[in-house]
Amino acid sequence: MKFFLAFLIFFFSALYAAHPFVGETLDYEISWGFISAGNARLLVRETKNANELEIISRAWNHSFFKILTVDDTVKSTVTADSLMPKVFNQRIKEGSYIRNALTVYNFKAKKAYIKDTAYKATEFKHGLDTAITLNGDERCILSAFYLARTFKMEPGDTVYFNAIGGKKKYPLKVICHRREEIKTAFGKKKCLVVEPVILGDGLFKAKGKLTIWLTDDEERLPVLMKSEIAIGSIKASLISVTR
Repeated sequence: MKFFLAFLIFFFSALYAAHPFVGETLDYEISWGFISAGNARLLVRETKNANELEIISRAWNHSFFKILTVDDTVKSTVTADSLMPKVFNQRIKEGSYIRNALTVYNFKAKKAYIKDTAYKATEFKHGLDTAITLNGDERCILSAFYLARTFKMEPGDTVYFNAIGGKKKYPLKVICHRREEIKTAFGKKKCLVVEPVILGDGLFKAKGKLTIWLTDDEERLPVLMKSEIAIGSIKASLISVTR
């Protein structure tokens, strides 16, 4: 039994160390057509707790788009070995609109506890305080995104997840469409073109098609992300990688 436990500890430590994105910071330029609209940052760092990582996504606008100040931060605390979510916190600030959405995952109790409040100026817009039942394999959007970077996908492959958005659960699939070489800030890169899709009335369906270009190598760097909107498309182009 001691040998078996020691083997498990070694196995999960090796798996954790194998994640290429631990300690990584990715900086993006966000553009709408030819207009530079803002910046975004994705980072993964260790916490003070054993077998735990924190994934942070932040996006903010600048220049012409300062007519409506945007500063959105999403944080997800996950297990370092399997990237299972523990806490997901979304803080949205867009002009006078402020939203704070918190989801705490308790897979032992098979429950996710959700608190979600939003205000516009001083006006209360909505509030949610509830719990939903988990099957045991649900992901938040950030943990699903980084887990997908660990897969050895090929064109034609589809990977399935279960995700939580608000108080609902959604089946999420990631489709690998093709290989494609694109120009990046780091020169030409051969990439896998993937598309995350939430089936039904989900997060991505409401905001349009999202396409991600991952480098076709061990790092699976998301060098380009493109989201279709009502007027054109928004692109996030990778401009800096820090480790």
